[in-house]
Amino acid sequence: MPQQGSYLGPLIFLVLINDLTAGCLLHKFVDDTTLSEIISKGETSSNMNSLFEGLLQWFQCNLMNINWFKTKDLL
Repeated sequence: MPQQGSYLGPLIFLVLINDLTAGCLLHKFVDDTTLSEIISKGETSSNMNSLFEGLLQWFQCNLMNINWFKTKDLL
């Protein structure tokens, strides 16, 4: 069965996004990045929109694209 990509591809990608920060819980796995925010009971506001805008700026500065078909907002 043929394999897609290379063995070093995921490692190289992680090296490229090593400086990616978002001011919240950030999970990086191969080519996926997940932002997480904990909102305490009784709080009504979220900072996720501004955190995501900062992430978009990082991607633009680093000449990377976001796959909008795979981008999700979960509550």
